[in-house]
Amino acid sequence: MREIPIQYQIACVILTALFIWSFSIAREPRGWRRLFQSMFSKSETFSVNKNKVIDEALKRYGIVIAMIILVVDVSCFVLGVTYPFREKLRTLSPEQRENMNEINKVKSQTIPSPVQ
Repeated sequence: MREIPIQYQIACVILTALFIWSFSIAREPRGWRRLFQSMFSKSETFSVNKNKVIDEALKRYGIVIAMIILVVDVSCFVLGVTYPFREKLRTLSPEQRENMNEINKVKSQTIPSPVQ
């Protein structure tokens, strides 16, 4: 089997890492909120209700963002796997494409359909 081009491999690794990170934030938002508040917030007191609202927003939007990243990751993987075949089709001349289409038509007509 041919290799997946390096651009697709790098993109898949980065997108997979982003998916895992965003999904872990969405699964456990309290720990990530506390880490963020301890590193970047001022030393003012936070109300419990405000923290709950932040946690719920992280969970709601984090899952959506994680799923979007997952869809892009899978799409990138599929594009990488099909890249050699798409390149082969791109290099075919119009005559070769017509011959390939005719061969595919004949093959599809000769395959018997299952009778029930």
